[in-house]
Amino acid sequence: MIPFARIAAAILAFAAAPAAAQGDCPLNAFVGDPVLAAAREALLVPGKPVDFAAQPPELRARLQAAGKAAADQAKVDWANLCRYRAANAEALRAGARPRVVFIGASIVEFWQHGDPALFGPGVVNRGIAGQTSAQALLRFYADVVSLRPAAVHILVGTNDVAGNAGPVSDESYIDNIRAMIDVAQANRMRVVLGSIPPAKSFPWRPDLEPAERIRGLNARLKALADERRAEFVDYHAVLADPQGGLRADLANDGVHPNRLGYRAMRPLVERAIGRATSR
Repeated sequence: MIPFARIAAAILAFAAAPAAAQGDCPLNAFVGDPVLAAAREALLVPGKPVDFAAQPPELRARLQAAGKAAADQAKVDWANLCRYRAANAEALRAGARPRVVFIGASIVEFWQHGDPALFGPGVVNRGIAGQTSAQALLRFYADVVSLRPAAVHILVGTNDVAGNAGPVSDESYIDNIRAMIDVAQANRMRVVLGSIPPAKSFPWRPDLEPAERIRGLNARLKALADERRAEFVDYHAVLADPQGGLRADLANDGVHPNRLGYRAMRPLVERAIGRATSR
């Protein structure tokens, strides 16, 4: 059985995603669900620690139903390419070239709700909760390259460390990031590479102590960014507590930033995008 907290982390983003962005995905049935929307909002309101295991039965039932839909979808579309298919087609019809596309997992997707003013004309969110770097790589052409942005912001890795899709070695993770950079630069995009945010534990993987591994991977991401002349954004430095966890005032579950966390992240990424696109 899929752990309840893992279902929650993977599904909450669908609660208030735009219907057009869901296209013909089976998860369309959960778009706008008020129970799921309220659960996701609980991650974003500062000062309210979240324990998904203690949530009411109604939320549990909705999350489990959404989790089954996600598992069924993964059997035919592991990377969830259908998720943004309609939104991408609409953007291409409009003919507007974004300034930057954000790609990643839940920390990217939730950013749209945690700081909506950051996104809008020219700044496109293509995060999908629960995803790994391999899944982001598989959809990189459809969700990033096809939109022809001036720059891409890559922020993914928490779920690789957590093993959401099975064990991932450090080398495999770095290779996936390197491949996304290669594809972006081959298509004349500037790259903004984000560090993996801090975490000293994962609610859905209590057996792991990821803080040191995250630090090590971030050092390798910084070296890769320098090698490929990409902008590196060190979110870890502003979000971490002394133990390598995500500061309690900036997150409600130790993994996902709340609105104060996103507020701390925003100037870092805005400066990096500005540097990247002004070259």
